[in-house]
Amino acid sequence: MASILYQATPRSANASVLPAPAEQSRTERINAMGQFAASIAHEVNQPLAAIALNASAALRWLEQDPPRLDHVRDALAIIASAGNHASAMIRSLRGLACNNTGTPATFPADDPAREVLLLLHTELQQQGIAIETRLTLGQQAVRADRVQLQQVIMNLVANAVDAMRANGERPRILVLSSRRDGAMLRFSVADSGTGVAPEAASRIYEALYSTRPEGMGLGLAICRAIVEAHGGRLWHEAARAHGAIFHFTVPSP
Repeated sequence: MASILYQATPRSANASVLPAPAEQSRTERINAMGQFAASIAHEVNQPLAAIALNASAALRWLEQDPPRLDHVRDALAIIASAGNHASAMIRSLRGLACNNTGTPATFPADDPAREVLLLLHTELQQQGIAIETRLTLGQQAVRADRVQLQQVIMNLVANAVDAMRANGERPRILVLSSRRDGAMLRFSVADSGTGVAPEAASRIYEALYSTRPEGMGLGLAICRAIVEAHGGRLWHEAARAHGAIFHFTVPSP
C-alpha cells in the first residue's frame, strides 16, 4: 500500500535493535494503512460537511410557512450528490494507493469545477465568500478521471477557505479560473487569505506536513499525486495583494 501517496515512517534512530524483516514489513503496512485511513477521513470531510449543512437548511425551509419546497428539493439534490461524491472519492483513494490512475473519461474540462462549486455553495455562502468564476474552456474536452479532478479542485478550494478565515474586515474572495496553456489545460484557485509563508513553501506538498495545528497535511499531497499521475503538475505563487494562487495542469487530449 506504500505508493505514490505514502511512505513508510522511518524507525527511530534511538532504537537499539532492528526488527526482524517480517516485523518491519508488518510495521510498514500498519503505518501505510494508518495514513490511508487518515486520507479517507480528510477527503470525505468536505462532502460530509456539505451533507450536514444542506440537511440543516432543508429542515429550516420545511419549517417555513409555507414550506420552501423548491429550496428543499435543491438541498436534497446536493445531499444526494455529496453522498455519491464521498463514495467515489473513497474508491479513488483506493485506486491511488494501488498506483491506479483511475478511470479516464472524456468530458467538458470546466465541469468538475462547476460541480465542486455547486457542492460547496452553502458553505461558501455561510463563510461570506464572494466567488468569481473565470472558466474559459467551455466545451473544451479533457480526458481524465472526473472524480479525481473534483478532488483536486475541492482540496484547493477548501484550503483557500481556511486561508481566509482570519481575514477580519478584508473581503473574502475566491477566484476559480481555467484556460488553455500551450498543450496543457490550466486550472487556478486564488484567494485573498494569508498566503503561504516562505519557510513553508517548499514543504506544503509533503504528506503529513501542515502549517495549521488542526491540519492533517494530506490535501496537497493527494492533489500532487493525482495531478502528476495525469501527466500534469501542481504549483503555487503569491497573489498580487493578499493570498495565494494555486495552479495545476492536465494534458489537452
